[in-house]
Amino acid sequence: MVQVRRGASAQEVLQSAQHVLFVEGTKEGLDVTVLRALLPMMRVEPLGPSFSVRSVATALHAFHPKYWFIIDRDDWDDATVENSWETFPELNEYNLLIWRRKELESYFLEPDWLCRSRYWRQDKKAEELKQWLTIQGQDRLWLESANRVLISKRNRIKRCRGALFKLGDMQDCNREQVVDKLIASPLLHALNETAASELAEDELRRAFDEEVQRLSDGVIPLEWDRGAWRQLITAKPLFRAMVSQWFRVADRSQGSNALLRGSAAERAVAIDLLKNHQSDMPSDFAELKRMLIERSNEVPRG
Repeated sequence: MVQVRRGASAQEVLQSAQHVLFVEGTKEGLDVTVLRALLPMMRVEPLGPSFSVRSVATALHAFHPKYWFIIDRDDWDDATVENSWETFPELNEYNLLIWRRKELESYFLEPDWLCRSRYWRQDKKAEELKQWLTIQGQDRLWLESANRVLISKRNRIKRCRGALFKLGDMQDCNREQVVDKLIASPLLHALNETAASELAEDELRRAFDEEVQRLSDGVIPLEWDRGAWRQLITAKPLFRAMVSQWFRVADRSQGSNALLRGSAAERAVAIDLLKNHQSDMPSDFAELKRMLIERSNEVPRG
């Protein structure tokens, strides 16, 4: 039996006939919170880190096409991301959606939407938050560009093609002969060539400049509506800081002056926005909801 949980056991899931949407994180995480608020008609369950979600998606699709999966964009390329939106959730072929933005928190870097929350501090203005976010993005521009290069190069080298040894390859070989074959293996040769190409100084400088250009659209210091920095930089710490500084989330269980902090406040803000302000939410949320409502009633081809 395939283990599909941190939120629900494999047996529990396989016994259910309804559509199930699996996401990254834990049962108290923002992904589950947001998608349960956005999609009250669906069962949403957490599966831990991204690689767990991808593995389960591959393992279960052939047996249960009503299990759907969503992961963060991370370092996926544009073509792969857009293909996932064009085909998701294809009941007979594909069941994994990749967010267009780096991570779920990236969708909350939208002050014009955030300021509609009932928790928004009335002494603050959306334009002030835009300025703050732009400064934060500029402070992180070089770091984010460098890390995007590192992640890209690491993954390119990891995906280098080449086969491992088979049992027969080492027939009657002693220790030294095995080591000699290891050193001469085609896979190590391919890895060496790929690494030499991908990690050459000129290539690294080119890749860094390309990332800066993509994030900034060539405009430095950053401007609010230029470049892809809001979509592609790491958003979790920014969302956490925004909720702390720009919202006041009352903790009604502790009295009129008590406030929720940390992840509890973040979940409260997200739930309020997704339940009460869907007309202003990012278009990917609206598109996802429309797709799932339409396709929940589809029947797989036999």
